[in-house]
Amino acid sequence: MVIKVIGVLLFIIILFYILMRYISKKNKGTMFGNSIRSLGGVPLGQNKSIQIVEIGHSLFVVGVGENIQLLDKIMDADEVAYISEILQSSQDDRMGFGAIGKWINKLPTRKVEVEEEVELTSSFQQVFHDKLKRVTDRNKNVEEWLSDQKQTDRLNEE
Repeated sequence: MVIKVIGVLLFIIILFYILMRYISKKNKGTMFGNSIRSLGGVPLGQNKSIQIVEIGHSLFVVGVGENIQLLDKIMDADEVAYISEILQSSQDDRMGFGAIGKWINKLPTRKVEVEEEVELTSSFQQVFHDKLKRVTDRNKNVEEWLSDQKQTDRLNEE
């Protein structure tokens, strides 16, 4: 009797797992006819975040706060594929699918996968940090240019 209950419980868990995988793949990118997909974001404060949005074959890094501002556009196909893959694997891990899949796989190979995952995450963080630094530098250059313009405008008024 106990074995029968455990067997039915395992069957229900496996059925639930398969159903969740199917639903997550079916609902992936249903917004705007699969042409626009939000890949993820990082909260920066109250009501402020940086989001990565895929439109067609391009990625857009967008700052979201009181308004929405384009921070960077990534057109390189290799970089788009790399970032999409990293974000998709981290999204699967957050939903629990990656953890269950790894648990089912052989345990000795699990340590290698964890080390590779940390390496991929750190490289994404590096790419993200570099892009953020580039945007900050660009903003500083614009501010310097604007301040120079104001000074030359004032000189011309006199």
